[in-house]
Amino acid sequence: MLGSFKHKLAVYFLLLAVAPLTAAFWGFGTVTKHAEERRADSRLEAELRAVFASYERQANHVEALARNLAGRRDVQRGLRLGSFGRLPRDVAVLGPHRLVVGLRGTIESTQTVRVKAGRRVIGSILAVLPLDRSLLRHLHSESGLARGDRIVFVPRSKPDRPAPQPVASGRPLAVSVAGTRYRALATRPLGEQPDVQIAVLAPAEPIEAEVAATRRHLLYVLLGALLVLAAIAAAEARSVMRSVRELASTADAIGRGRLDRRVPVRGRDEFADLAGSFNSMADQLRTRLVELELQRTRLRESLSRTGELLTATHDVDQLLTLIASAAVEAADAEGAVLLGEDGAVVEVGTLADDAKTFELPIATSDSRFGILILYAAELDEDNLLATRALVAQGANALENAKLHEAAARQARSDGLTGLANRRHCEEHLLAEVTRSERYETPLAVVLSDIDEFKAANDTYGHAFGDLVLQRFADVLRETLRDIDVSSRWGGEEFLVVLPGTTLEGAVEAAERIRTAFAALELAAGDATTRMTASFGVASFVAGVDPLQLVRAADEALYEAKRRGKNRVRAAVETVAAER
Repeated sequence: MLGSFKHKLAVYFLLLAVAPLTAAFWGFGTVTKHAEERRADSRLEAELRAVFASYERQANHVEALARNLAGRRDVQRGLRLGSFGRLPRDVAVLGPHRLVVGLRGTIESTQTVRVKAGRRVIGSILAVLPLDRSLLRHLHSESGLARGDRIVFVPRSKPDRPAPQPVASGRPLAVSVAGTRYRALATRPLGEQPDVQIAVLAPAEPIEAEVAATRRHLLYVLLGALLVLAAIAAAEARSVMRSVRELASTADAIGRGRLDRRVPVRGRDEFADLAGSFNSMADQLRTRLVELELQRTRLRESLSRTGELLTATHDVDQLLTLIASAAVEAADAEGAVLLGEDGAVVEVGTLADDAKTFELPIATSDSRFGILILYAAELDEDNLLATRALVAQGANALENAKLHEAAARQARSDGLTGLANRRHCEEHLLAEVTRSERYETPLAVVLSDIDEFKAANDTYGHAFGDLVLQRFADVLRETLRDIDVSSRWGGEEFLVVLPGTTLEGAVEAAERIRTAFAALELAAGDATTRMTASFGVASFVAGVDPLQLVRAADEALYEAKRRGKNRVRAAVETVAAER
């Protein structure tokens, strides 16, 4: 029966229409039900306020009777003596010093009024309001409830009796009483009787009848709309089939790869647009083949240029940025983030939350430099392979930069202490002397020598001598600033360059180094020993070259040695002053 596409199209059209119509019927019915319930709830709230106000008036009346009784002299005398004469109606004795006003009931609301003689309490009067049918009738007549609405007292649960159906205070809900369904709204527990609530009930039947009538009207309207839509569906199905048959043969030919075939275009409707799209598809497929070849060529050239750039620098930060940027270009991605092993983070492009992520490790067989996370809507296999090749080139470039940095560090540092070697220190001292002379800023140097080093080396061995040199280097690193340059000048001699430091400041720095080194406990076999060092300090003056400045510090060091070692001496005169 549904073998024809025309019939299927009509059925699908009707199904698509039935779903929203059904949802509309259900939605409007639900809205109608809620509207009726809200209207009933509003009426219940107004009635409950009137009922509660009437109840409070009754409770206040009974309390007023008790307070009037407490003010009578004969009642006060009877409470004081514990015996009473004739009492008013509805007043009874509960005990020698206790009276009760009002009728007692199974459920009652009570308030206690204390009777005082001066400041002394001589007894009490219990004001009782029975929560019974009589009170319900009074509340009903005084509150003006709508026809069919009821007032009830709702006792709360107790251990000795089962809990009734709970009624949340201030929240309307549906309840069933003696087989009849109601809409109920209750007060909070009564202050004088916390185990009881007052509830107002409205019959649910009128609400449901109004909702059912509204739903019937909606159903008639929706059925009429469905019939109209069915007629439209049949007409549209015939129109669609007429156009589809014209397009089928041409579409089949294009699907088999005959891109020279074209679809005849008739009219200006959507099927005319579809025919134009078929023709455009054939043209675009042919153009796309050419573009793909050009794209592959550009990608090969881009990889080649990127490889040349990667080998042209040894700056690790620049290499990381270059790798991230090149990977985004090669993968045609929206953005990327590169997380370096040393904590470096490089972000390129847009990191969209809804994009897919592709993680590529940046590593060689011996080292790992981080991970590259690409953000792209999609990444095909060709682009992924090209990006992997580029990242591999980047990892090799980072490995080369790492080796280059290690070689450069070895060339300018002392292998034993890790401080700058003499050549690097001389270059740095020359640069600082030039800067100090140009900008007239202070500069000082400290030349130090470890006392009795040769004797300790001969006594405890070369391993101990190496330890002494390393610990002295540690003291220099811990004591000096980042801008200061410490170097192993030769043997057990160390030179420190202090930019922006006066002679007095350099003496203080040398004294800190001397004190810290002298306090070290140095392991010598099974025992420990201490070593000291002597220091010579000289400051730069205009016209002094680096060699003369170091010579002045050396002479001051010699004077410190001559005066007993383990001390700091400053150069008295500079070489420039002797010229």
